Parts: sequence; C-alpha cells; structure tokens
Amino acid sequence: MSMWKETVTYGMCVNRIDGVKKDYCKHFLAGGEEGTPEALFCGGCGCHVCFHKKNVTKEFDITNAIVKYGQCAKNHAAHIGKSTDGCREFMAADKEGTPEALFCAACGCHRNFHEQIY
Repeated sequence: MSMWKETVTYGMCVNRIDGVKKDYCKHFLAGGEEGTPEALFCGGCGCHVCFHKKNVTKEFDITNAIVKYGQCAKNHAAHIGKSTDGCREFMAADKEGTPEALFCAACGCHRNFHEQIY
C-alpha cells in the first residue's frame, strides 16, 4: 500500500487545427457520468481528454503511515552552545492516548523534539 496519494486533473485544451488553437477551453469538464464513454470528452469544448494538459499531484497520505520517533534533537544548552542529551529513540512515558504519552520516558522531552521516521 502506497503512502502517496495521487490526484489527476486535466487543464487547458491544447487541440490545434492548422496550427491555430481550436478554442480557449481552460479546463476539462467531463461530458458524462464517470465510467461512460461520454466522460472522456470535454463538455466545454468537445475534445477528447487526451487534448487537455494532464496535471498529477502527489500528496503524502499520513493516514497510512506508521510514524516512529528517533533521536532527540532538543538543544539543552541553547544559551551557551549546542548540547543534546544523547537520547536515541523516543519511548512514550505512558500508554497511547494519554497526555503523558507525548513525552519521552528516557529524556523527558516532548516527542516534537524527536526526529520523525516514516
């Protein structure tokens, strides 16, 4: 199962007749119900979907990800320099779902100070 969610949309029509734009359709509008042959033709300009620019966006789907927390990055000596406590892995102080579970049992820091590992 992929942790990336892919969304496909279709933009401006690029259909040309004799080198001249056929129309100025800005985005694809399905001409029928999804799954029917009519859905492959634009309701705005009548062109097939292949004449419209394809836009693919990928988003990280955090709902399927298993997140672990690694090394603590909190700078305990910010006023004099760089000093971390050496905590290598986040261990919840209490069971999941309680406020105490957000703090590390080893170093006492909030889990936001620990590196997220997907």
